[in-house]
Amino acid sequence: MRKLLRKKRLILILFSIAIFFTAFSCGKKADPTPKGLAVPEDVTDLKGEVKDGVLFISFTVPYRNKDGTEAKNLKGFKLYKGYGGYMGTFEPIKDIRLSDTYGFTIYGGRLYIFDDDLVEGGVYSYKVIPYTDTFRCNESNIFTIRWESTPDKPKIVRIEESDGSVEITWQGQPGLMYNVYRRTGNEYPLFPVNDRPLMISNFKDTGLENDKTYIYEVRAIREKNGLLWEGSGEKIRAIPIDKTPPAVPGGLKAIKEEKSIRLTWVQVVDTDLAGYNIYRVYGDKREKLTNTPIKENFFTDTEFPNVRYVSYYVTSVDLKGNESEPSQEQIIILRE
Repeated sequence: MRKLLRKKRLILILFSIAIFFTAFSCGKKADPTPKGLAVPEDVTDLKGEVKDGVLFISFTVPYRNKDGTEAKNLKGFKLYKGYGGYMGTFEPIKDIRLSDTYGFTIYGGRLYIFDDDLVEGGVYSYKVIPYTDTFRCNESNIFTIRWESTPDKPKIVRIEESDGSVEITWQGQPGLMYNVYRRTGNEYPLFPVNDRPLMISNFKDTGLENDKTYIYEVRAIREKNGLLWEGSGEKIRAIPIDKTPPAVPGGLKAIKEEKSIRLTWVQVVDTDLAGYNIYRVYGDKREKLTNTPIKENFFTDTEFPNVRYVSYYVTSVDLKGNESEPSQEQIIILRE
């Protein structure tokens, strides 16, 4: 009888242990995963980054199952936050449903979500658990951080808007680096336009579209314990302006006719060409003969002065009013 009782107790203990491990495996609580069921890959690269004065948590979305098939049954993730470090108490703080269109961002296969409910000196840990319609999967790795204050906003000193570019200068501080962010609408920029943190207090952004409004933000960075602590920045607007003049007109010819002087030149090819200005020079005088740029590549002067000789040159003008350098002058002898 005693042997039978000991045997029953052993079976009960083993059964309890099996239930315990099953409850924390990939599957319904206390319900083992059915054999052959597609299980999403584990999240193993959860990490945190301090951006814009808040903590961004990110991880690679497991779009594949462990058997290599597409994870069509993946529905979302439970984000947990621990207080007091790795061994602290974890509480669910966010249900990330992939069917939602807000509350998170996926870029380059990684999912990003931020947490701004942090107190200086506090120690926090994070983990995520993927889930499907029928079960929860394994917990991810854990990321832990002791929260500190981030650098203050840099003071912008100068903004120079030029042709296809914007140059920003700010007041630098010893021991700090900087990131420059750019956007054109309400989208949040996850990554700076500079390739790596800047050691200088100046940045020129090129390859931009003229007359388009860009919103910039310069953020200071402090490095500590291998982590970059990036603060928030002041938002500024800039509009690149076309300051590049069109090409100089070439091939200018001047021919004296009976009562006029006819000018011709080679047409300038420019997408935003407004036209040409004609200038007449004699003695110490220079006269502009066109009130507004003309579109033709020829001009007739019928009111030239009674002098021995006169010269002409032409400039090209674009739609922004940028004027080219003068063409080569052509001299006409009016009388011997």
